[in-house]
Amino acid sequence: PGTGPRPLALLAATAFAFAAAGLLEGALLGADDRVSVALHAAALTGVPGGLIGLALAAVLPANAARWRNKWARTMSPGASRETEASALIGSAAQIAAWALTLLPVAIAAAMGGRIAHGFVQPRFVGPFVALAALGGALVSTAIRAPLEQAVARLLGKLLPRGRVGALPVAAVFLVAGALMAGGLSVLLVRRVELESGRLGWTLWVVLATVVGLVGARAFRGPRGTKLALVALGFALVTTTWGLETFADSEAARRVLPRDGTLSRVTLQFLRTALDRDGDGVSAALGGGDCDDRNPDVAPGKPEIPGNGLDDNCEGGDAPLEPEIPEVAAPAPAPSPTAASGAPGATAPNGKKWNIVLILIDTLRADHVGAYGYGRPTTPNIDEFAQAATLFRHAVSAAPNTPRSMPSIFTGRYPSRVHWVKRFANYSEIKAGTQTFFSLAHDQGYRTEVQSAHWYWEKVSALKAGVDKWDNRGALGIAESNTQSAAPEITPRVVERLHTLAKGDKPFLLFAHYFEPHGRYMNHPEVKQFGTSLMDKYDSEIAFVDHHLAPVLAALNEPGLRENTLVILSSDHGESFREHGFNFHGRTVYQDEIAIPMLIRAPAGVHREIETVVSLVDLLPTAAEVAGAKCADCQGASLLPLLTDPAAHLADRVVYAEQLPYPNYEVHMVAALAGNRRKLVRNVTENTLELFDLPHDAFEKVNVLSAEVDGDKALRQSLSRFIEGDPGG
Repeated sequence: PGTGPRPLALLAATAFAFAAAGLLEGALLGADDRVSVALHAAALTGVPGGLIGLALAAVLPANAARWRNKWARTMSPGASRETEASALIGSAAQIAAWALTLLPVAIAAAMGGRIAHGFVQPRFVGPFVALAALGGALVSTAIRAPLEQAVARLLGKLLPRGRVGALPVAAVFLVAGALMAGGLSVLLVRRVELESGRLGWTLWVVLATVVGLVGARAFRGPRGTKLALVALGFALVTTTWGLETFADSEAARRVLPRDGTLSRVTLQFLRTALDRDGDGVSAALGGGDCDDRNPDVAPGKPEIPGNGLDDNCEGGDAPLEPEIPEVAAPAPAPSPTAASGAPGATAPNGKKWNIVLILIDTLRADHVGAYGYGRPTTPNIDEFAQAATLFRHAVSAAPNTPRSMPSIFTGRYPSRVHWVKRFANYSEIKAGTQTFFSLAHDQGYRTEVQSAHWYWEKVSALKAGVDKWDNRGALGIAESNTQSAAPEITPRVVERLHTLAKGDKPFLLFAHYFEPHGRYMNHPEVKQFGTSLMDKYDSEIAFVDHHLAPVLAALNEPGLRENTLVILSSDHGESFREHGFNFHGRTVYQDEIAIPMLIRAPAGVHREIETVVSLVDLLPTAAEVAGAKCADCQGASLLPLLTDPAAHLADRVVYAEQLPYPNYEVHMVAALAGNRRKLVRNVTENTLELFDLPHDAFEKVNVLSAEVDGDKALRQSLSRFIEGDPGG
């Protein structure tokens, strides 16, 4: 009696282990209110801990009694020492064999993960990896019996017959445990390579369950029941208190849905289960639904002014005439080169300036030398920056290409782009929408594009007004992950520059370089910085910089240098788990939206601008250069800053949006003020964060509780922007 696992002991130990794992997880997150986050993480992890504990309590004790009876018969007093030795060896071999058979499962899952990295639809990644693991399990089943026999024979030869000591048996158990941990590690480490998901919560489940099983042995003897009741009571009280107070803890609501592991998964499950009206948002656990009986009312729903309902749960019904315009974008001082009625920016020979736009995909600003990066990733871009206007605080309007590119070329924020179907993975814009190309074409420009990517085949409406779009070399979605098209694009761009410079018309040339978008490749012709994800990312940046050298040299030649406006920028940045994710398309934090923006005007000089600007400003700038007005644009022209050293752009608020789409259904919006105070609203998770970027560049400290003058206006501006979202 008292030697085997009892139901109460298993339930108490497992629930306690999960709650303790939550405490540890919350403490490691490093939030500003560490105690609250840790306690609420413990509460959330206590839920699966209780369920797993109940399952173990229902299954293990009865089976353990059966196993003990079988062992007792084997180890009866009449059994010889050789029989005893054989039984122990058999048990050790059995455990080792089971541990070894986990390796085919882990290896198969890892291989499946590597293949799934190239999938177009991330939702298929999980099922595919699970299917691969199932195949590994079938292999494991086939090899377990012969493997057990082989291990038993090996142990029989290694261990003295009849004298199986504790040390050799313990060594076998340790080896088996190491193999088991190694196999699981192979599976879990592969998650770093998967853009679509985070599987770290599985590690917490395994560890907490193992700790619970081992810990159940501590509840033996006369005091075992009392200790079990105390442990179970702690888990129950912590879980009950935490679930009741979660909505009131600003720190827990902000941190755990974003950075938690098992607590994040549990929270998602509970919110879904408690969603009464089926609109995907719950009123419980801080979900943010202000009317859980009406499926048309929830965060992220379109706000209908004057209907008496707070449709998007932003704090009241929007007025019929909003106090704040759709987008607050103060106009700059008038440009001396493009005053009202003037033909636009012109060269000394009277010809309009040419416009060259070079977009390097997925290039974050703080990995460019001109922006202070320590590695020599961009020597050619840095040299170009010495004669250009460098916008120190430029941001993209979206963290992924399918939302950012249409925003750039229409001069509108992503939620205000005239989409055909906004929620699609690769949305098309409506025909007739004014774009970068159509505006220039209407002003008499020759318009051309050089690219090599599949995305441009999906957005035909963006091609309106393009005289020649050369997308040779575009591969399929999966194949493009390892494509390096820069060596083919550069000679085409150089040839077109020389040809267009000889023409009679001004021209607009857009060049799109897909590198350094993942999957990152190491290229022998440039410096290789290492083997980590960030190292390989930097090597990709160096690669595209290397191949930009001939293009930048051509733009310095006579006939181009004196009459060409050159814009060099990116569509979005890249994340390396600064906020829980690798790659991009997940958040509106700076790692995903802070991009370089360098603009060189003819005869321009180097200047650095501290004003916050956005990629939606590029089309208004090009329009003013061409002598046109972009009435549909939401940005501001930057031309005065390029031509007049005394000009300045009025402080304003710019926005960035992570719009939900099938591959990632999270809605986030950020508002960035001129003083670089940044407000981030996760509409899906109902959280609000305020960052002081000059003192917190990596957005680690939420200063929402210490608002300064102007933050209230920033909050109102963000609310009005979200309320003005037309949906669709």
